[in-house]
Amino acid sequence: MAPPYDAVCEEHKAVNGRHYLSFTVAAPSDLPEEFEIQPSPLEYERLKDDSTGEDGVGQVPAVYDDGWAIDWESLETDSGT
Repeated sequence: MAPPYDAVCEEHKAVNGRHYLSFTVAAPSDLPEEFEIQPSPLEYERLKDDSTGEDGVGQVPAVYDDGWAIDWESLETDSGT
């Protein structure tokens, strides 16, 4: 698996208890620069607690495999949890 890239949360919307997050990634030019996720409430709390940044969700590790995804293993390792 390729090493994780840094993904930065650019937009966060909360609608009816659901969270919608948009990220940008400084990735090679042959990969998309943006992706969106709709995390479960538990995943959102993990992102908020373990990401780097001042408030809410900031920077998280992401991997690409036919689409971007949060690298949950690296997120936990980087945060020490």
